Amino acid sequence: MTLLVIRAANRRGMLHEITGVIKDHASIEWVFVSIPSESERVIAMRLSDSLPINAIERLRGINGVHDVWASHEAPMELVGFDREILRSILIYMVQSGGELHSFLNKLGYEMGVSMASTMLRTKYIIPAITDPARIFETAVEMLVVMNLARSAEDVKLNNEKGGYVASLSLTEPFDLDAGLPFTRGYILGLTKVLLKCDCSIDAVISKSRVNFYVKK
Repeated sequence: MTLLVIRAANRRGMLHEITGVIKDHASIEWVFVSIPSESERVIAMRLSDSLPINAIERLRGINGVHDVWASHEAPMELVGFDREILRSILIYMVQSGGELHSFLNKLGYEMGVSMASTMLRTKYIIPAITDPARIFETAVEMLVVMNLARSAEDVKLNNEKGGYVASLSLTEPFDLDAGLPFTRGYILGLTKVLLKCDCSIDAVISKSRVNFYVKK
């Protein structure tokens, strides 16, 4: 099994061109497409087999493809969560008390660590995705692919002294009404791997939109 994630321009015929390259080498078991902005889409696929290097290069050569990431070491079985059902269950469990908040925070953190670590040790030599900032952006957009947020914007990784080392904006994260424990943990897991530091995170909520600011 191979997990394939492609960031590309949002244009007609893009998915057809991508699948045209893949079908000669593997079967597509499922596809999720998210559109983080009017000009861009993120396509995630699970393939039955690995793709040869020349197929990866053909994908990168498609007009409008920005990044291609592929790995045999997918950190999880990605599924398209029903956000409303998940949110209802989450709120009920939070209201029931217990250690759910810390559990979700830890779960998000470990998932973020796993996602970033897997992307860093990808089996394929794809220079564009070795940039920590690009990995951070792609990993954040995976929240949209998994239907754990409606959209992701202004994703930045700075790693500068003073000020914030990372920032991003999410619309309708699934755990918004529960205090964002999973989402906070996920982002901190990403920065732990990519910046090699233990960071803190602030969240500024404006209705359904949340701006996150990460600092050392």
